[in-house]
Amino acid sequence: MFARLNAFSVPIALAVILAGCAIDQTNSPFISAEPEEGSVLTRAPRTLRLYFEKLPDVPRSTVSLQGPTGELNIRGMHTMGANDLMMEINDQVEDGEYTVYWTSYVGDDPKEYQGEFSFTVQAN
Repeated sequence: MFARLNAFSVPIALAVILAGCAIDQTNSPFISAEPEEGSVLTRAPRTLRLYFEKLPDVPRSTVSLQGPTGELNIRGMHTMGANDLMMEINDQVEDGEYTVYWTSYVGDDPKEYQGEFSFTVQAN
């Protein structure tokens, strides 16, 4: 009986190991942001700026900002030439937690990357 258990266990263990190898473990090219991920701000930000390892493709990038009252209007996404995406927050930023959602193609990499980060505003 023990021999049958081992003979059965080996293929399962091998399948688990191979499945783990097949998972895409490519790291995100996202480096940091302004406001910083996890930061608590004492005044409302007027812009968002996301930094990457290489220059992001602005026309193929998207960024959205969700806050306590829903999605905020952002505009003017551009790069300052520092491997970044920068945009202006058009709506009033109230106290609360905000999440930035982004997608981008970075450098010559054909893969679309995406991510999110949050920050909190406690101006009052």
